[in-house]
Formats: sequence, structure tokens, C-alpha cells
Amino acid sequence: MGNPADPQVIGYVASQKERARITGALRGWALVLWVSSLGDLPDLVRDAEAPPTAAIVAPRDPLGNDGAAVVRQLGALVPDMPLIAHCHTGVEQAADIRHMAAAGVHEFLFVGVDDSGIGVRSVIASAQRACSADRVVEVVRPLLPERLGEIAAACLQHPLQARTVSGLATLLGVHRKTLLNQCARDGGPAPAELIGWCRLMLAAHLLASTRQTVEWVALELEYPSATALRNAMKRYTGLRAGEVTRHGGLSRVVRAFNRRLKSGP
Repeated sequence: MGNPADPQVIGYVASQKERARITGALRGWALVLWVSSLGDLPDLVRDAEAPPTAAIVAPRDPLGNDGAAVVRQLGALVPDMPLIAHCHTGVEQAADIRHMAAAGVHEFLFVGVDDSGIGVRSVIASAQRACSADRVVEVVRPLLPERLGEIAAACLQHPLQARTVSGLATLLGVHRKTLLNQCARDGGPAPAELIGWCRLMLAAHLLASTRQTVEWVALELEYPSATALRNAMKRYTGLRAGEVTRHGGLSRVVRAFNRRLKSGP
């Protein structure tokens, strides 16, 4: 699969023209590896030296393979790999869109809408955020009381809207004071600190799973700068961003977060 240090996107799209558009859009950023049928995608993942950056999956192929079934297979093989459905727009495609959404894709790449230029990279970045959020929510929720877990999940699944306490309160449909009281009642960190932890856990997972730079992750999560992300990582965990990435990624930040929870309000 080429140099495992390079970003690699795998996929099946039937149209050679549409493949060329996507390949061209990612030229200089990622190597795109196309397969001849949907059924080849799981084998390609199993043989890979490192997990691909993302997988692009059509709803079906001429051999009768079901894209949704392949999405579920890929999700089981590599839970940290973003899965993107390649679909056409229009009412007649609604069943395909529902089918792929139910299978667990993280984003949609619509033909003729966002399948060229910067649109493809934006879709992949959005899928990476969504995939990372799912993974972090899965790890963090068991550590928290139910309501606090719901608040943390909102922070993780909507990191750009929930960058501030006001943004998180709006997202949840509550007043800032209500949010503060809920966190205090459950014995958790104050809302601003909880947001900070959630953003760092998401950043740690993105750094480890995408192999992108601190600068890229800071931009994706709308930190003021890469320095701001590095400083937050050091302040909350006592570790540098590079140390977190090399030695456990998400698990290192989760351990620090768990210690913070045990220390009390």
C-alpha cells in the first residue's frame, strides 16, 4: 500500500471519471487506492501495514456487493477508520443514503457537490472528527455519571459549537447556570474545564489516528493556535503533545482525566 507514513485513502467508486475527480482533489495530500469491487476493501484493510486515513464506499457494485454490509465489516476491522459514503443526490437516491447512514458511515461525499477541490478534503476532515468523537465517547462515558456523560458526548460530537460554555449551553438547550449546576451536582469539573478535557481527548485521538501535525489538529478543532493546543495539553496532562502521541494517544489523556475526576471538584 505504498509508504505507510503517507496518508492513504482507499475506496470503491464505479465511475472512472468520478475516481479521477477524487484522486485529483487529493493529489499532493493523500495516495488514493481504488479497488475493482466492494468486496476487495476488507482484504485491502487486512493487508495494510497501517490503517488507511479513510475509506470511500459506494452503495453497491455491479457484482451485487452491498456497500452498507462492507461499511459494517470495515468498522469492525478498524474502528478508528473514518468511513465515507459516495452517493448521488436526488430523491431517487434517498434509500441509498438512509441505508449507508444506518450502516454507520461518518460522512457523505456527494457526486457533483463536494467531490472535487477542497470539498473532498473537507469531507474527509469532517469524517475524521466524527470518527474520533465516536471513539472518545465510547471510552469516556463509562467514567462519568449519566448526565455528565451526555454533556461530555455533546462536547465531543460537536466540538466546534461547544468550544465555550455559552456554546455548549445553547447546544444542549439549557442556561449556563443550569449547566454549571448539573456539573456540580454530579461531582464533575466545571463546564469550562470539562470542555477543555473533551477537546484535548479529541485532539489526542486525532493526532494518533490521522498521523497529522499538531498544527493541523489545532486548525481542525479551532484552537487559537498550535501553541495554544500544546500549552493546554501540557497544563492538563503534564505531557507534551508529542509525548502523548508517541505513548498512548487518547489513553494517556483519558488516564489524566480519570485522575482529575478522582481528585474531586
